[in-house]
Amino acid sequence: MDLTGRIRRWALGRPRVLVIDAPGGERFRWQLEDELDRRHWPLALSPADTDLALVLGRPGAQLAAAIELLWSQVPQPRHRQDIAADGDLPAQLDAASVALVDAANRTEPVQPGAQTQLGNLGPEPDDVDDEHAGHSGHEGHHMHHGGDVAGLAMADTAPDRDGLTLDVLRVALGPVLPGWPTGLVLTGSMQGDVLTGVELAWVDGSDDPNHGVLQATPQAVAMDQLARILLVAGWPTAAAAARRARRDLSGSHPQRAAQTQRAAARVASRVRGSRALRWSVQGIGSTDRGMTPAGSAHAAGDVWGGVRHWCDVAAGGEPVPVAGSPRSLTEASILLEGSELAAARLVVATMDLERPATRVETESTGV
Repeated sequence: MDLTGRIRRWALGRPRVLVIDAPGGERFRWQLEDELDRRHWPLALSPADTDLALVLGRPGAQLAAAIELLWSQVPQPRHRQDIAADGDLPAQLDAASVALVDAANRTEPVQPGAQTQLGNLGPEPDDVDDEHAGHSGHEGHHMHHGGDVAGLAMADTAPDRDGLTLDVLRVALGPVLPGWPTGLVLTGSMQGDVLTGVELAWVDGSDDPNHGVLQATPQAVAMDQLARILLVAGWPTAAAAARRARRDLSGSHPQRAAQTQRAAARVASRVRGSRALRWSVQGIGSTDRGMTPAGSAHAAGDVWGGVRHWCDVAAGGEPVPVAGSPRSLTEASILLEGSELAAARLVVATMDLERPATRVETESTGV
């Protein structure tokens, strides 16, 4: 009896999946997520949380490079597979599952990463001698200047908004991230968990005039937006319910229209009525910072306002832009300046950003 093999197959029977879709492939992503929900395969929230990485469509050069970098951060056992839109989707997922188990069964030596290599760097003999020779010549060896050590970028230091000198790290979010607009990249500096000097850019522009135009009903699009927000907010069961409602709203079953509308309204009502969600996100990303009365029901343009807006549209309301919501990267970068890292992900998840069809747009706030 191969007990180890059975346990491994059981453990990988419901792999955590990181979905990587190329710009313009939203409907294909919806189909894949519907099949994943049918199989009860959860969505991964980070590379470290990933068993299967599924690449949809044909990523451009910039997105492909980002995928390679992300893949280097996924721990073993792991499997990456390209999913063809014109292929048999269930069969492709079955094959990916088998390949993941096969990868787990192979006994391959783990390649040391940068952290491991850095940890293995011992002191050179000359360094040991210098250490016992006194410190009179070492005044200039402070690490505040940044630079690279063993290929890893070190932090600079700078005054924060309170005047304290803290480490400053260069960070990037996207273009591959759960609950994140496909192809969007945020770069900036981080002190503690506060972002400054935020820059936003789209990667892999397209010359297709219909690029970025999603052929779906406003209700279905709103449900997709809610699913992404709820995933980032840490409510996966409600996110799955929103995806199911999105599937039904995207279907062509006129005889079930009334039932579909009632189900969508229930999902929207459940999300809108969540006190825990409201308490968690209200006031985050407010476009009227410092001017919203304490305890007010709705801060101008905050994440909770975005949630309420998408709930209204998902329930069948008029799809009008939410007041104060940024549409351009210029407005979005200003709004994200000074936000915390986790808050930035929530704010971006609520945005309905316009993506240019024929060029790559970049905006920054500067520091």
